[in-house]
Amino acid sequence: MNGIKDGPSGRYPPWIPLAFYAALICFSSLHPFSGWRSLGDWSPQFITAPLPPFITRTDLSTNFLVYVPLGYLLALVLARPRRRGRAVLLASLAGMSVSLALESLQQLAPGRIASNLDVFVNTLGGLTGAVLFLHHRRWQRAGRWFRRWRNDWFLPGNVVNLGIGLLVLWGLAQFSLLPVAGAGWLDLHLRPLDTPPGGLDKLNLAWFAAVFLEIAVLAAFAACLLRPGRYVSAMVLLFLLAFAGKLLAATILLKLRVVGGVLSLETLAAFLLAFWLLLNPHVSRRRLIFATLLLLLILAVRLALADYLFLPGVSLLNIMGLAKTIASLWPFMALGALSILAWSRPRASIAKVSP
Repeated sequence: MNGIKDGPSGRYPPWIPLAFYAALICFSSLHPFSGWRSLGDWSPQFITAPLPPFITRTDLSTNFLVYVPLGYLLALVLARPRRRGRAVLLASLAGMSVSLALESLQQLAPGRIASNLDVFVNTLGGLTGAVLFLHHRRWQRAGRWFRRWRNDWFLPGNVVNLGIGLLVLWGLAQFSLLPVAGAGWLDLHLRPLDTPPGGLDKLNLAWFAAVFLEIAVLAAFAACLLRPGRYVSAMVLLFLLAFAGKLLAATILLKLRVVGGVLSLETLAAFLLAFWLLLNPHVSRRRLIFATLLLLLILAVRLALADYLFLPGVSLLNIMGLAKTIASLWPFMALGALSILAWSRPRASIAKVSP
């Protein structure tokens, strides 16, 4: 028997998600599967070559984060009772081997460049995932706690589960660094962290409006999923987590000297205004209508100002491209979830009073 069998309760062997995830990494690393160079162009010299002249935080973050789940799943499959340390070592070596093989093949793939730095960062990500596996039982307990928390705070049903999943996707979408990504009127706001605007006329009002719209619709959407009596405490928690998510994405992908634009006075003011608005009784009582109208406003702005409606036409193979795609699709998915929720609630009420 391999490792520790885990779905949420051991329903399927861990090699199944490992095989799926490894295949996804291979596809992402070697796509497209045409126009390849001849085998004579292959060389192992990239391993000892100088570091690439251009190194971006986006590429480093993508490579690291992609290999963390791979290292975790490898250690899960290779684990044996009382030999978890060996599983961590073997998983790290296996992750490095996968990275080395794919980087070698990228020499033959069109538009790809083999990089020894990528091998190092990928290996570090795999090692991190394998080390995280040492706390596997704690992650399981955390998962059980989360399910209890979900049942205490949120309404029952699969539609609400879908909504919670969309809240998680919103967190991933923050790596696009833009509020309301794809709306069409906004460029990334960069400013030194210790340099406030020189006056009111220097405030970036477009950034303020975009952050306010994004956070207001996120909070209104989340409020539609809550059990009665959880509204105020959930709004406080949501706003704190949303700001932390923006902080995390900005510090990972941006240099500290310019992160002050994303975490600016305009951003803070937008959060506070959205928080005040969501605590307004007239809004809280009509949260479903309010969230729907804001989502429709986002799509109307995109239709008027952006050069696309659905997909931004960026690569899904780096974290910013994937995040922007998720952010672009998020309003449509949120509208769909709210529509199903609005349709199911009256039916549930009728069912309760039916004989």
